[in-house]
Amino acid sequence: MIYLKDFKQGKLLYEALDSDVRLGILDELLQKGELNLAYFAKRFDISNGAITSHIRKLHEAGLIEITSSSGIRGTQKICCLATDKIIIDFLNNPQAEGRVESAHIDVGHYVGYDVHPTCGIVTREKVIGRFDDPACFSYPDRIKAGLLWISWGYVEYLVPNYLTENSELLELQFSMEIASEAPGYSAYYPSDIHFAVNGHTLGYFTSKGEFNDRPGTCNPAWWYGNLGQYGKKILVVVNEEGTFICGIKVSDVRLSELGIMAGKQIRFRIFVPEDAVHRGGFSLFGRGFGDYDEGIMCNFVCN
Repeated sequence: MIYLKDFKQGKLLYEALDSDVRLGILDELLQKGELNLAYFAKRFDISNGAITSHIRKLHEAGLIEITSSSGIRGTQKICCLATDKIIIDFLNNPQAEGRVESAHIDVGHYVGYDVHPTCGIVTREKVIGRFDDPACFSYPDRIKAGLLWISWGYVEYLVPNYLTENSELLELQFSMEIASEAPGYSAYYPSDIHFAVNGHTLGYFTSKGEFNDRPGTCNPAWWYGNLGQYGKKILVVVNEEGTFICGIKVSDVRLSELGIMAGKQIRFRIFVPEDAVHRGGFSLFGRGFGDYDEGIMCNFVCN
């Protein structure tokens, strides 16, 4: 999904769609799924260099994803659609305004968990314990974790509560870098990743897969190249209009229903239910891994 809060943000998108060849590439991917660059050069009878230029524009606009695949003829670039819809919100309401208090929560600072293999947890320096052993999530070194992954289950965090008796919470925001958890890795391995605050399920984000076509920009040199390398950064927002993930309303759960008050605990849970339609787990990237070098960012917008 591509969501534009302001139609003026769409310059790259409009340019990418302003070509019969690029529209044809999107149509071929829609019908056939994954295709390599050589297919497009032959299909549209143009040079490999020209196809590379068209593919670059589509990729920069967020319309396609490009991965590398090894075969008997060497490495080839594989393309697939990166989105299933485009939304341009001409009547977008301004974001809640007010005093903003921010907190950073490291991914290893969970206060509760229930994890199931495949699973693992690592710091920037080493693997904590062993792969696929849930007991390792209890080890003291987990406080330093920069990446964790589970097949299904949850991790839960205590969120710093910045509310005072004289302040009113207008909006609660969580951002994080996350992907599916495929055995090995797979660019297409959908997972319905759910979020909850104080026991109230907010909604879920469907991750497309686990990404391995390039190293994460923050990954340590020793990190295994055959495992997930980076995720997608997503934003979960709760206010009195409902719950939004990446700008799209996913539920009618409102901020006032979450029981957030000054001096009370705020618990944030990330989970994949055992009975999820797409039970593809999740990989949660924190400091020292992925593309963003940060864990879970939480913003309180108060008056």
